[in-house]
Amino acid sequence: MQRPATNLRLREGYPRALMAGGHLSRFQGRGVEFDEVRPYQPGDEIRNMDWRVTARTGKPHTKLFREERERPALLLLDLRPAMFFATQGALKSVIAAECASLLAWSVVHQGDRVGALIVDASNQAATVRPSRGKRSVMRMLGQITDHPQWTQRVPDSGESLLLPLQRASHAARAGSLMLIVSDGRGLDDASQALLRQLLKHHQIVFVMVFDPFEKRLPDTGVLQAFDGQTVRELNAADARVRGQLAEHFHARHARLQELAKMPGFFLIECATTDDPYTALQATLGVVR
Repeated sequence: MQRPATNLRLREGYPRALMAGGHLSRFQGRGVEFDEVRPYQPGDEIRNMDWRVTARTGKPHTKLFREERERPALLLLDLRPAMFFATQGALKSVIAAECASLLAWSVVHQGDRVGALIVDASNQAATVRPSRGKRSVMRMLGQITDHPQWTQRVPDSGESLLLPLQRASHAARAGSLMLIVSDGRGLDDASQALLRQLLKHHQIVFVMVFDPFEKRLPDTGVLQAFDGQTVRELNAADARVRGQLAEHFHARHARLQELAKMPGFFLIECATTDDPYTALQATLGVVR
């Protein structure tokens, strides 16, 4: 995961000087922060003019910026029961863990700190404090692989995504990059409103992990699902059942698409049949 993650760019303003040809990140936003204002000098960028100071003093002034030295990232990984499902490819939880690993390594490669919140059915969150270096990612991966949710089978309560988002909100420092990897279940009005509020202080990358089965259930008759404890049946021949499942998926997908229209929110979709790196690279990969 380390090596391919170097091709993912989560820091905006990727320096052109690093590689010949001028590579740019698709990630938009702040790459520099305001430093000071000084009198305009020939050759300064007109777009950086400080018109307020210019109007007040009667002399042209320009803004100076410096490269952002650090932008910590907080990764919220959803390991609630609904994530332990798949009809094709790998479990949603496995795909989500791979996406989380790639994103975390990308942050570390860029010299920033990364922390994590891992949420499960108990509404408790395993926490990895933000820090730099490989050890921070290894701690996070250790928390993921050792998480009891992989062996426990807890019924899905269908609860809102609000509580995990609130915890992430409290844990993330202003100006942080928030990386959310989830299937989006429980994304209700309150959760959507909180994400809008978070966009005032953070940039958000939301990786929506889903099974193609959820998007469109084929007419295959009666299906059985086993969660390790009980067997449940689903009549896929019933058009109403297929319609209800599709409606649930498209409802949360529509909420995320609406958020993706806002500055600073980036939606990435990754099916259980997709390669996580390819899905991330399509949006975060370096444009040549």
